[in-house]
Amino acid sequence: MHWRPRLLALSTSLLVAAGALAGGAALATPAGSLLKGLSLPLPKPAASLFAANAIGQTSLNTQLPGKPDELLAKVKASLAKQGYSERKVNTVVGPWGFNLVLDPPAGTKVDGTADGKAAALVLQATAIGPNQLNLNVRFEGL
Repeated sequence: MHWRPRLLALSTSLLVAAGALAGGAALATPAGSLLKGLSLPLPKPAASLFAANAIGQTSLNTQLPGKPDELLAKVKASLAKQGYSERKVNTVVGPWGFNLVLDPPAGTKVDGTADGKAAALVLQATAIGPNQLNLNVRFEGL
């Protein structure tokens, strides 16, 4: 009879989930899952990294060859195809790197976003050498 407590826990979870859906509660996706699902124009996948102030305390980070303006154009085009919209007022680029902030696709809810804040995808690239960049990607509450 060890299965009865498990069955009770499962049925309770299903009832709570069904009630939340019926009540119109929006389901939110963990930031880490959204980050891993991004299609970024990178030569290799970016590694997950702890990020204390980011939503979900996770980010993607990688180093790659290139120039800031070239990488910026590629990531903007790729993310636009995925439904992300640029907050142009936050976009800056120079020989030092770039800053890009985007709103997620309509209907996307990022789990862990504080009340009164909206989740935004933030990409920051920093030149760490000639033709070498460090790219960090994360969700922030704005």
